[in-house]
Amino acid sequence: MPLPCDLIQSFEAENWPLDEDDLKNLADRLFNLALASVLNEEVELEIPEATSLEISLLYTDDGHIQELNRDFRGKDKPTNVLSFPDTPLSNEALAQSAAWQEPLFLGDIAIAKETLIREAEEQSKSFEDHLSHLLLHGILHLVGYDHIEDDEAEEMEALEIKLLAKMGIDNPYQSGDS
Repeated sequence: MPLPCDLIQSFEAENWPLDEDDLKNLADRLFNLALASVLNEEVELEIPEATSLEISLLYTDDGHIQELNRDFRGKDKPTNVLSFPDTPLSNEALAQSAAWQEPLFLGDIAIAKETLIREAEEQSKSFEDHLSHLLLHGILHLVGYDHIEDDEAEEMEALEIKLLAKMGIDNPYQSGDS
């Protein structure tokens, strides 16, 4: 059963290379790919009818993401993407969400425009391909993936590579220099 997700977008930085509708469509597509993969391979969820999910996406600038990175991770520098998981995706959380007739809030993702554009140029990637990778990375964090341990990082990167390939996007971890 498909599990609808409401992606709530907020913009602090202006003049993104894609307009709001294109950003939403891209995030929707990535979320559906990630969720389908998780539901098919990782988690046996009992999905109640009328259940939905919610994710908050913040499109911001280097200054604000540096503040978030400093305040929540102790790293006083800008970064490309931050994820803040809220409610783990589980049968209990889905049942409670359905009982309350509220979407299950998975968490927040923040993306920094300047870092994203700079990295895409440095890595000779298109803006959209790099954004897709970072959004997918953030979404996977919200559905339970992490990369603290080496084995977790290998699993998460392999899934990113597999899902991005379904969108026709090259392996983001492979250098174009070889």
